[in-house]
Amino acid sequence: MTTTSRDLVLAAVARFSAGDLDAFLDLLHEDFVSHNPGVRGAGRAAFGEYLRASDWLRTSKVAVKRVLADADHVAVHTRIDTGRGGGLATVDVFRVRDGRIAEHWDVVQEIPEKPLNPNAFF
Repeated sequence: MTTTSRDLVLAAVARFSAGDLDAFLDLLHEDFVSHNPGVRGAGRAAFGEYLRASDWLRTSKVAVKRVLADADHVAVHTRIDTGRGGGLATVDVFRVRDGRIAEHWDVVQEIPEKPLNPNAFF
């Protein structure tokens, strides 16, 4: 059975949401690249340090709202419950190579507790 890029990314998101960072990091390619400007340094280890340093991020729950997949790229639109207010709306874009997540971009926006319209984010 072959795992698709979509399946791999959804498995990674599920592991992250369950708080299993080691299992999440195991799905990252050895040459992993993060484009998040908050990550100090480069590579899989630096990304792991970034995730471990944030208590609220490690304990957040992720609800997948949409998934778009095109060959080796997968975009996931999520709502993240941080336990602090309205939460976050995110779009994470992943590139898969050799059965592992090789690259990651993200766009993150806080969800207001009282949006001005009923269509906000989701």
